[in-house]
Amino acid sequence: MSLSAETRARIESILSSHEVVLFMKGSPQRPQCGFSMKASSIVGGLVAEFAHVDVLQDPEIREGIKVYGQWPTIPQLYVKGELIGGSDIIEQMLDSGELNALLGGAEPDRTPPTITISDEAAAQIRKAMAEQGEGLALHMAVDAKFASRFELKPTKGNEVSATANGITVYFDLASAPRANGIRIDWVDNGVRGAGLSITNPNAPVPPSAGR
Repeated sequence: MSLSAETRARIESILSSHEVVLFMKGSPQRPQCGFSMKASSIVGGLVAEFAHVDVLQDPEIREGIKVYGQWPTIPQLYVKGELIGGSDIIEQMLDSGELNALLGGAEPDRTPPTITISDEAAAQIRKAMAEQGEGLALHMAVDAKFASRFELKPTKGNEVSATANGITVYFDLASAPRANGIRIDWVDNGVRGAGLSITNPNAPVPPSAGR
């Protein structure tokens, strides 16, 4: 696909008008895909204000920005007119401290969160890790809406780790503060089956729960 002069001019006008611009699906308040949610959450945690462009509302920009930056996917972060990358690169730069430096922020906070893991949960985690073999570690991601996700994968060396009941859990820098104070239990919900349950005191209380 070629980039029309009009679309190029629109993109360059946006980039010249704002120091930090995130081309994403949806808005930071209502992201429309997980990658855009992750990217906007990370950027929003480092700068007080940044511009965003909802590509779902503008098909020409949606396709044009891919050609302009020679980057095939959305989201895309630009700083001072330069393409930084997509959500994975944004996360990697956050964990390494590069993104903080690029955006003029302080060194990232690597304070380990305080976590609690019940005996049964710890036993089940050990069992699952033993079945997967060596070389994998337990990672936990907590997104901007405080939804949690576990994953067994190798460590990269930039994570923040916390240990409870003999289990070490690794967090990216965005997830670590959101996970402070969590409790991990093992519950059996009958029909739904058994699994890990997360209680996070930082998560907002649903409106119906306060009635």
